[in-house]
Amino acid sequence: MLKNDGNGHRSGESDEGFVEEWRERIAALPDEQREMFEGGTLSQFFLRWPLTLSHPTFVGSFYGVLISLALLAPTLMEQTSVGESISDSTRTWAITSLSIILICGILGGFSAIMVAITKRIPLRLDQKRKFIFPIPFIGLILFTASILEPSLGIPEEIGWMLMIAPGPLYVHLSYAPRWRMLDRMARGLKPIEGPLEVGKKRDSEDEDLMAAIDEITDETSD
Repeated sequence: MLKNDGNGHRSGESDEGFVEEWRERIAALPDEQREMFEGGTLSQFFLRWPLTLSHPTFVGSFYGVLISLALLAPTLMEQTSVGESISDSTRTWAITSLSIILICGILGGFSAIMVAITKRIPLRLDQKRKFIFPIPFIGLILFTASILEPSLGIPEEIGWMLMIAPGPLYVHLSYAPRWRMLDRMARGLKPIEGPLEVGKKRDSEDEDLMAAIDEITDETSD
């Protein structure tokens, strides 16, 4: 007979079985509640990977790789315009790329640590995605324009900020808390430990998420 130990973990069941089961329990939820755990299209893409590979550190680094690839052409244009060779320009781009990937990865790891401390639930970005998605592209356009047309007086720093900031913010506000809940479920624990803060106002999206968590927890306790 399976028993609950009070933390949502069922004794008498192998960890391997539980790990295999948590995805099935989420898949069995109604569509709206399932989206609370899986998030939008971007989160679902990363969460198809094993949880170890989809850790916020690696997701942040992956975003850094995408930004680095987008910077290849502007960097080569900037370096060659001042007389640098292709090989030297490529080396400059490689060093810049490694720095970006490292920074984004560190910020993702920091977000995972902060979420583990604060136990914050994920912020849903469904309604805000159409405003957030274009920001890195706007940053790339401004960065490229500042290189090709210095007379415009566009600071490169603005382009850098708009390109890099959305990724770490997405990881911190939405992805890292969601990954933490799923990681806890994979380890046989409740998605969120402890009660909600008394007196704290929560919008309808948070209430829907808590309803989904309650349903998952009830299934765990059966």
